[in-house]
Amino acid sequence: MDHAVSGVLVKESKGVQLYVYYVSKSLVDAEIRYMSLEKLVLALAMTSTKLRYYFESHKIHVMTNFPLTNVLSKPDLTGRMAKWAIRLSTYDITYDTRTAIKSQALADFVDNFSPSQMTDAEQEFQQVLSRVDVKPWTLYIDGASNVNRTGLGLVLKSPQGDMVAQSICCDFKATNNEAEYEALIMGLTMAKDMKIKNIDVNCDSLLIVNHVKGSYEAKDPKMVACLDITKGLTNHFDNFSIQQVPRKNNVQDDALVVIG
Repeated sequence: MDHAVSGVLVKESKGVQLYVYYVSKSLVDAEIRYMSLEKLVLALAMTSTKLRYYFESHKIHVMTNFPLTNVLSKPDLTGRMAKWAIRLSTYDITYDTRTAIKSQALADFVDNFSPSQMTDAEQEFQQVLSRVDVKPWTLYIDGASNVNRTGLGLVLKSPQGDMVAQSICCDFKATNNEAEYEALIMGLTMAKDMKIKNIDVNCDSLLIVNHVKGSYEAKDPKMVACLDITKGLTNHFDNFSIQQVPRKNNVQDDALVVIG
């Protein structure tokens, strides 16, 4: 709706729809100005946050006549869409075409999304599909290990300058080179899940960069295994490049590693 978003969690058993939870959120000033398509995704993100335990323990079927899979695969629309896409990608969600609504209460709930908003959302969706993602995203990665822990830091930056940062603390021991590879693999996996097709990677490890480029041969079994996983991930991108950058240019990732 214009001033609120809502969601209803339903369990369907033997053709009968059983209500589990209804959640809603009043929109603040900035959110009221969101596009209709953004409000749809916000409703899903809000529902997944409030009903996190259900989303984490069950497969969720999102019933919608809008191809949200295509929308969330092009998160360059805005920075917030990218953040919502990353959050939702952590759950087991499938997007299905809405079938016959057996419950009148559910039909009334769906009707709250007015015809004018449906038209706006459809136009916005077509604009999303018409955008050509030619500019690359940039991935900054770093990893470090000591006797107590292994820390990974990565920053994914969109062509528009929006950034998604993650700091990860691992409960296994690793060499610094293995930690660098783990950060690279995590970053590429995140980019793949977001359906990003063009990506540039900045890494301060000359060894890792030359492994991936083929200038150096990986001999250690663990390095070989990490390199194989990395090469498999790079096949998901139309354009992939990796370059070594001085550590002083990787300050943000260094900070994330420390936090992790």
